[in-house]
Amino acid sequence: MARNRYRDLLIWQKSVLLIKEIYAEAEKLPKSEEYNLKQQLKRAIVSVSLNIAEGKNRRTAKDFINFLNIAKGSLAETEAVLLICEELQYLHVSEGLFMRIEELAKMINGLITSIRKKNESF
Repeated sequence: MARNRYRDLLIWQKSVLLIKEIYAEAEKLPKSEEYNLKQQLKRAIVSVSLNIAEGKNRRTAKDFINFLNIAKGSLAETEAVLLICEELQYLHVSEGLFMRIEELAKMINGLITSIRKKNESF
């Protein structure tokens, strides 16, 4: 069986760790948010790792960059939902979690820059 190369990417590994943290936070939301903020939060964070995986398995670097940008957007969405949850006083999110989200965003940006440098045509 062929190895799934996306699994070797540190950004994918970190995104999976964030899924675990975000899911734990989502479970703290009130029952009234079961089908609103809770589901939106889970979908957004899972989308990060799924887009990294899908992009890595695309044929071109341009496609990979596109999926990495979508992953960054999903990461921003995750952060925004967490901030909304804090504003509504549903959650108190640790600064450490926000820092890990920011770190992953920077790592994705770094990978995009690296891919672009290798493929100057973008």
